Amino acid sequence: MYKVSVIIPVYNAENTLQMAVNSVISQTIGFDNIELILIDDNSNDNSKEIIREYADKFPNIKPIYLKNNSGSPSVPRNTGIENASAPYLMFLDNDDEYSTDYCEVLYNSITKNDADIVNCNHLSKLNNQVYIPGNIEKINFKEHVCDDSEKMFLKLACWGNIFSTSFIRQNNIRFPSTLYEDGVFFLHCLLKTRKPVIKLPEYPGYIYLIENDDSITHKASLNTLARFLEGYKICGELLRKNSRQDVEQRLFNSFINMAIFILIKLDNLNEGMRLLYEFESNLDFTITLASKPLNMVNSKIMNKQFSQAKLILKLMGLFYNNRRIKNYIFINYSNIKPLE
Repeated sequence: MYKVSVIIPVYNAENTLQMAVNSVISQTIGFDNIELILIDDNSNDNSKEIIREYADKFPNIKPIYLKNNSGSPSVPRNTGIENASAPYLMFLDNDDEYSTDYCEVLYNSITKNDADIVNCNHLSKLNNQVYIPGNIEKINFKEHVCDDSEKMFLKLACWGNIFSTSFIRQNNIRFPSTLYEDGVFFLHCLLKTRKPVIKLPEYPGYIYLIENDDSITHKASLNTLARFLEGYKICGELLRKNSRQDVEQRLFNSFINMAIFILIKLDNLNEGMRLLYEFESNLDFTITLASKPLNMVNSKIMNKQFSQAKLILKLMGLFYNNRRIKNYIFINYSNIKPLE
């Protein structure tokens, strides 16, 4: 009956959920061709009521209410996979949006190419302003077939992609019960597919919300860092199991980059640095980060110069934890431009 199943994990999203759902309802592929699965992770705000209102109005909206909060989007997403009936799967976070032609463009590409995965670029939304990647002069649907190396360095996220449902199920690919769960999921997909991976580099169809104070990384704790490092560990195991050590060091450079940004937010810096030191000490290679400040602090940690590293992290936190400064840096020093 449906062409695509869209899976949205929901937790305390009363302020953004309607925006996300409405972006699916307005798809040019026709909402009657979409199965929308809304999985509530035992929210304690008005999210359940919002889901019920939509489900009562649209027969193709499937509401699922989990009895216990799982602590991450993994269980809701896995539940969505199990309940999907369409031949293709897409994911949407409850605070993001789809461009109106998103489902149609990705569906047409994956069916035309008989692929397991089609990936596209994304827009960034900050303070109600939408930004487009600076290297895109004009939005178009030109397809690029990724070679075996290129595909491994696509953005490791479940959003911004369409997947073959049968491919996901036959390979038993699921989200792990840790953090960086979408990175693990997408990496697993890239390693398992035997078909070409298609990328639409100049079609930014997914709209990603930059500033969300309710997100897990914004509410970082020592447990957050530990669970992210566990996700990275799973990624390493997948790479080695599939004989892809050729890309391991470069991928882990990006992982540690993200870990340090989480570390900056912690109150207990000493314990956080210890966790990062223990994790990196077990790697078979040396991490080198592109950012000089991040590479400096990481080197201090790995040389057990924790007092110096702590000072640098606190100085970085004065900037990174200030929303106005952080937004200024993002807007002016990222490769983006306002979408006209």
